[in-house]
Amino acid sequence: MELFEKTGKSALGSRLRLFTAMITDDAARIYASYGLDFTPKWYPVFFVLADDREKTITEIAVEIGHSQPSVSKIIREMTEAGLVKENQQSDDKRRNVVRLTKKGKLFSEKLRPQQADVEAAIEGLISEAQHNLWEALAEWELLLTRRSLLTRVLEQRKLREGKTENESVKTIKKAQKK
Repeated sequence: MELFEKTGKSALGSRLRLFTAMITDDAARIYASYGLDFTPKWYPVFFVLADDREKTITEIAVEIGHSQPSVSKIIREMTEAGLVKENQQSDDKRRNVVRLTKKGKLFSEKLRPQQADVEAAIEGLISEAQHNLWEALAEWELLLTRRSLLTRVLEQRKLREGKTENESVKTIKKAQKK
């Protein structure tokens, strides 16, 4: 896009959001083309539940890297669709245990051919590309876990402004608290 040529790498977040929207829109159309009534944002939660017997909302949130409120909202939507049930055989009513319903288990079986086709299509895309985006994302995630983008930008700011080490440590700590 011409915008990103003008803005440069500082618009990385915007470009990734656009890329995500493009993939998510296609995912919705892919589910529809297979006759599957499913929302792409449900996939990580569904995948975790299809792999295990049951999990708490908190366990799901930690495993997929989403917030607990986000997972709770997805669970409510999936419950309305009849794919999951909450509070199944939980002794502690504060623990919200979730599992697939019979409909959810049947849906999991229907989803397998679509998953295989998506996996093969992505492998084909990777083989056509000059760079392996999947591996690059894993590498970037690791690097940003080690040192966040915020920290890196503040370090560049320090270099540009010629601040002392003590001043920039205070700036970094103040920014990280927000």
